[in-house]
This record gives sequence, C-alpha cells and structure tokens, in this order.
Amino acid sequence: MKLLILLSSLFAGQTAAFTASSSSSTLGTTALNLFGGNKDGEKKGPGFMAQMEVFKKAQEMAVKKKKIDEGLAAMSFEGVSLNGKVKGKFKFVPITNPMDPNPDTEAVSFEFDDEFFESADPSEIATAVEEAVEDGIQKTNTLVFEKYKDLAKDVQDALGALQPKQE
Repeated sequence: MKLLILLSSLFAGQTAAFTASSSSSTLGTTALNLFGGNKDGEKKGPGFMAQMEVFKKAQEMAVKKKKIDEGLAAMSFEGVSLNGKVKGKFKFVPITNPMDPNPDTEAVSFEFDDEFFESADPSEIATAVEEAVEDGIQKTNTLVFEKYKDLAKDVQDALGALQPKQE
C-alpha cells in the first residue's frame, strides 16, 4: 500500500512537468513580437516579416559578392620589383572557407630579366621576387577593396532601409 501511494505521488509530480503553461500573456507577446506589432505605444523591434526581408537582402548581397569575386578571379594582376627586373602575374582567389574570411592571392608566373638573373646572387633575386610579390598583392588588394567598398555601401543602404521609422 505504501508503495502504491509513493508511486502515485511520484507519477503525479512528473506529469506536471510535461503540461503546457496556461499563461495567455505569453501567447499574446509571442504573437505580437512575431509580426512586429505595436501595442499601447510600446516600441518593438522588427518582427518575423522584417527578418524575412533582411534574409532576402542578405541573399541578394551574397549573389552580388559572388559576381564580384568571379570578376576578380578572371582578372590578372601584375607585380613588379623595385628595380623592374622581376615581374609576377597574380590572380585573386575568392574565399571558400567561411572560417577564414581573408581572400588569397595566388602567384601564376614570374618573368626575370635575363641579364639580372645571370649576374645577380640568390639573395638579390629573392629580394626582387619578394618585392614583386608584395607589389602584386598590394595591387590585387587595392582593387578588391574598391569592389568590396561598393558592396559594403549596398549593404549599408539595405540595412538603412530596414530600420524602423523614427517618429
């Protein structure tokens, strides 16, 4: 008998954890926040519908970024050493890993002045190659920055359009 009473009291206590709350204010607040409603002059943030618009804008920006990246990847950039004896061709490599947000610059080829290559010691050649690489990366990054600046302006315009109207 004691066992039956103990089991029934435990069972009754556990079922209370699985019952739904009967608070109607929670339901009203959820519905209000979901659609961004405004009740009694309260200032609420954008609701679900505005979030869908933000998501759509984000997709549009992703498409624009992909087009910019494809255009940059098709271009060739040239870097030149300070003495002009080494020239390198470089290409932009778009981001493929979201954990590494920095795009890469890949060396495609190098051209050496024949006289310089034959007469210079290895440290001079290495310095000239390094200068050409730095120049190529700088030129690539400058153009990438200009293209992404246009994209950043579009993002700011889109975010500004989604802000709630100030009254």
